[in-house]
Amino acid sequence: MRRIQVLWKEPQGPPSPTFGHVAMTENKKKAVHDLLKGSHQNPAVLANQFRTFSLQNCFWPPREVTGFLSLDTGVPPNLVPGPPGEVFICFMPPLHHYSQAGPKGAARWSCRWRRFGERRPAARQRVETVACRAGFGEQAGDCRGTRGVPGVVTDAPRAPTRDARPGSAARRPPWSRVPLPASAPGDCRGGGDSLPGPAAPGMWAAVARAASLPRPSLGRRQGMGGRDPACRWRSTRSWDKLTIKPRAATWLRRTPHVIFAVVASVLVGAPKANTSQPDIVEGGAVYYCPWPAEGYAQCKQIPFDNTNNRKIRVNGTKEPIEFKSNQWFGATVKAHRGEVVACAPLYHWRTLKPTPEKDPVGTCYVAIQNFSAYAEYSPCRNSNADPEGQGYCQAGFSLDFYKNGDLIVGGPGSFYWQGQVITASIADIIANYSFKDILRKLAREKQTDVAPASYDDSYLGYSVAAGEFTGDSEQELVAGVPRGAQNFGYVSIINSTDMTFIQNFTGEQMASYFGYTVTVSDVNNDGMDDVLIGAPLYMEREFETSPREVGQVYLYLQVSALVFRDPQILAGTEVFGRFGSAVAHLGDLNQDGYNDIAIGAPFAGKDQRGKVLIYNGNKDGLHTKASQILQGLWASQTIPSGFGFTLRGDSDIDKNDYPDLIVGAFGTGKVAVYRARPVVTVDAQLLLHPMIINLENKTCQIPESVSPVACFSLKVCASVAGQSISNTIGLTAEVYLDTLKQKGAVKRTLFLDNNQSHFIFPLTIKRQKSLQCQDFVVYLRDETEFRDKLSPINISLNYSLDESTLKEGLDVKPILNYYKENTVTEQAHILVDCGEDNMCIPDLKLSARPDKYQVIIGDENHLMLVINARNEGEGAYEAELFVMIPEEADYVGIERSNKGLRPLSCEYKMENTSRMVVCDLGNPMVAGTNYSLGLRFAVPRLEKTNMSINFDLQIRSSNKDNPDSNFVSLQINITAVAQVEIRGVSHPPQIVLPVPNWEPEEELHKEEGVGPVVEHIYELHNIGPSTISDTLLEVGWPFSARDEFLLYIFHIQTLGPLQCQTNPDINPLDIKPATPPEDTPELSAFLRNSTIPHLVRKRDVRVPEPHRQSPAKILNCTNIECLQISCVVGRLEGGESAVLKVRSRLWAKTFLQRKNDPYSLASLVSFKVKKMPYQDQPAKLPEGSIGIKTSVIWATPNVSFSIPLWVIILAILLGLLVLAILTLALWKCGFFDRARPPQDDMNDREQLTDEKTIET
Repeated sequence: MRRIQVLWKEPQGPPSPTFGHVAMTENKKKAVHDLLKGSHQNPAVLANQFRTFSLQNCFWPPREVTGFLSLDTGVPPNLVPGPPGEVFICFMPPLHHYSQAGPKGAARWSCRWRRFGERRPAARQRVETVACRAGFGEQAGDCRGTRGVPGVVTDAPRAPTRDARPGSAARRPPWSRVPLPASAPGDCRGGGDSLPGPAAPGMWAAVARAASLPRPSLGRRQGMGGRDPACRWRSTRSWDKLTIKPRAATWLRRTPHVIFAVVASVLVGAPKANTSQPDIVEGGAVYYCPWPAEGYAQCKQIPFDNTNNRKIRVNGTKEPIEFKSNQWFGATVKAHRGEVVACAPLYHWRTLKPTPEKDPVGTCYVAIQNFSAYAEYSPCRNSNADPEGQGYCQAGFSLDFYKNGDLIVGGPGSFYWQGQVITASIADIIANYSFKDILRKLAREKQTDVAPASYDDSYLGYSVAAGEFTGDSEQELVAGVPRGAQNFGYVSIINSTDMTFIQNFTGEQMASYFGYTVTVSDVNNDGMDDVLIGAPLYMEREFETSPREVGQVYLYLQVSALVFRDPQILAGTEVFGRFGSAVAHLGDLNQDGYNDIAIGAPFAGKDQRGKVLIYNGNKDGLHTKASQILQGLWASQTIPSGFGFTLRGDSDIDKNDYPDLIVGAFGTGKVAVYRARPVVTVDAQLLLHPMIINLENKTCQIPESVSPVACFSLKVCASVAGQSISNTIGLTAEVYLDTLKQKGAVKRTLFLDNNQSHFIFPLTIKRQKSLQCQDFVVYLRDETEFRDKLSPINISLNYSLDESTLKEGLDVKPILNYYKENTVTEQAHILVDCGEDNMCIPDLKLSARPDKYQVIIGDENHLMLVINARNEGEGAYEAELFVMIPEEADYVGIERSNKGLRPLSCEYKMENTSRMVVCDLGNPMVAGTNYSLGLRFAVPRLEKTNMSINFDLQIRSSNKDNPDSNFVSLQINITAVAQVEIRGVSHPPQIVLPVPNWEPEEELHKEEGVGPVVEHIYELHNIGPSTISDTLLEVGWPFSARDEFLLYIFHIQTLGPLQCQTNPDINPLDIKPATPPEDTPELSAFLRNSTIPHLVRKRDVRVPEPHRQSPAKILNCTNIECLQISCVVGRLEGGESAVLKVRSRLWAKTFLQRKNDPYSLASLVSFKVKKMPYQDQPAKLPEGSIGIKTSVIWATPNVSFSIPLWVIILAILLGLLVLAILTLALWKCGFFDRARPPQDDMNDREQLTDEKTIET
């Protein structure tokens, strides 16, 4: 693909979205031939190689070009069409001779036809040579000719003409008309209208091969000769050629010798260009850019109009009646069979009335026969300047041609912008043109009429096209009305005969500009024209809050006369890309028999540089996915390039029998020509013999091996076809064996030549020949090296063009057909022992059971599945047992301790996110096989699971028929079980009052003055195995009785997920607490050992033993006021605990007032599990309570007094004195005298002594 870019210098901003058209023209016969033949093109051919046209100082006279919008293709200005195989050879003076020729200056041409490869005998050679001398205005010209010069061959056909009579216009084909000076004696005089030409001095003469077309009479033009009744055309052979006397032949040698071939060219409209027209600023121009373009080709400005503004005399002063500055000439350019029309829709006209007002009526210029004649056509120019009429017509806003060559002109501004469409014959335009009679109307011109006021501001004629929709031979007119139907827009089909409206297509969204562009093409190749309509402002409203302007194109397929299918919609994807701004018929790009379409999105892509999307046709319309996207990445990054604003397709510029595409990018001043690449269609085949391979038939020998192997032959065959491709096409072929095997798996087959599973080789195919083949030998590995015997051996062939074999110097290289797969596959099979039909049909049966049907959340849950697999049919190849492991379980291994279970070979595998155990059941698993096996699993992850888990099991084989067993799903139920207990202890367990060496304080300021410390420690322990997540722990604390404190709390400490609060608050008297240790030894011991020692630590001061007391009175929440401690316990896994420690002091005053009364202070702690962290909760949740007691008892009184020493001495002395007095009194009384007992008593004592002795 080569791209041609047309540049201009410093464009002054993007133009109005009103303009932008692309067209093409070329040699008349060649153009007809190209339009009737079907060109072919692969959609991938529009590549990024390109060439450029430059419009900088490349036209005559040199001026700066500032912009262009429209494109076209055509033929060189001096090229005369002729039959294929001939060229036109011209001898002509240099270009500057035209400007130097004065009244007597001469511009001589000598032209002849020359047929390639043919030379007639000298006796039959004939020559037509023309030498012309041209001048100004009424100056005469001289035409002389000769015939019979040896060595030059011509064969000009005759054209129907007639003799000119004095005073009449001599009618002859316009491409052979030559202005003749009236003063040349003995020569023909210029009868009829003068030939339009450049305003600069001098004319050129054009000689053409006559064709069977009527020759219209040309009107007069400023600066050219007028009508002269004395001038006639003379001919010796019925006007088909001129016979004139030869002038001196020496001038032929002094002129350049130029050969023109019949080729296309590109026409580019530049609406803001400057020209040689005097006093006209940015009037616009059309450029002719020849093809082929080498580098920056020299584009030339086509001299449609070189005159200044016409003027009239108003009140004695000449004032302009027309205004060509900023008229945007070249905004639209269309070509048809050698006829080129370019328009200036902003051309302004001032009526003949004495008023300074001017109206944008628009005007067009017509060039025929390779720009040898020009005429102006302004259908809306009249004496009425009112916008109610055609004052704001803007004729030429859109253009198109009927297939018969008649012109269609859109004027969307007529009748208060209702718009209108005008049609006229090019022949009538040429015949009736007069430079002075500028308001002359065409007799056969047709226009749509004014409509009611409700149609104002509709813009009929915004876009136009021609097609056949009524079933007759006459084409109808299609016109876009983007603001009609209350701004929904519509497109009308209009009868070309009476300009009546036949049918409308209406848009679906307001302000989408439905009808902005319209194109006609037979997309599905059913012989009926279809309609494509662009709506570039369509907004995608998937999200109403933020609609996206993406644009749409609607395709209406015609199924019968005026009957269309519901539209197929192609939607843009990029916001503000203006998808559908241009739609172009491309012709058949990919040789599939259906026409293809190009759609422009000029502001899509990176930096809004624009894109062009190629859509291929099919029997149902268009493929919804673009086959290729062209991007203007080469455009400027400073301003939007507008790449794709104008498109033109279906023209074979480079003559390779494929249609090409021209893309305009107004923002950068470039035109890209994408040349179609020839399409090569390859028919490839793989031939295998034999198709079924017997592993026992080992007939091939591997090099450097002694063991024979089984093998088969492989043929790679191909043929090629295509339009305009080389006679020999080189392909690169890649053959891959056993492609169904995954990467890294063992390939069962290898090439005998290289011991590889793939082979790459060149394949040279001659066009127009049948299949051409290359042979290979493929062998199979030994059976011990692979297991798969049933799956087919898939062989794949991939091919591509070998560019190294293409001819050097090809500008456009061929490409493979995009819609034909470049991959061919074939399959071979291995012979297996499955009967005569070689088809094994197994009957696989599967059953399974678990060793337990319930698992507990939080437990390890060891589980075993006992499985039975059997085959009750024919052999099952590559039979495997698949056990799908749920995500909650883990595979442990196979059961081997049970002799009743078979220890098969099992393997843990993971595919994507699926985990499984695969056990080999045999290859094959023969008929009658019966296996029992056990698989062990652990199920530890059950927290996020529902009520059950499933193990899915199945036997699978590689057999084609009935390969799998029944599907078994084992459901294991899940339950949650948690054992929760509450434990507690009091430290110390009892308080003995009174406390030694301590007295209560009258005014309490510190904690130590309250009483002894009492701590209660509670532990909530989850034995498990399941988890609890939400538990309420409540403590009823013996706080006060009859407004007297009992156990006064100073601090609450927690360990674990507890959050506690009290009611009422602790320490209501705001007594300054002592700083407690963060973790007392008792609390740590409680957590470590789950118990608290009940022995109180020994103290230095001995505590007296308590004396016997009455039974203790129990104080708890039933008979006293309790402080409530409420705690929320968080998640506790199995084996975890939460600990609550309450630190208080016994309010000693309360108990000292009740001496010797024992008490038992009890706190009550309870818990209730509210929730477990599982989706399914147990029917009953754990709960419980205990009481913790602290005893208050009294010790025996032990009071001592301090006595003075003298008191003690005195007491002792007094005591001794009393003792002495008492002793004396007793002595006096005989108290101390001893009396002897009687004798009987002594005998009794002795007797008792003897009795004790005997007992001993």
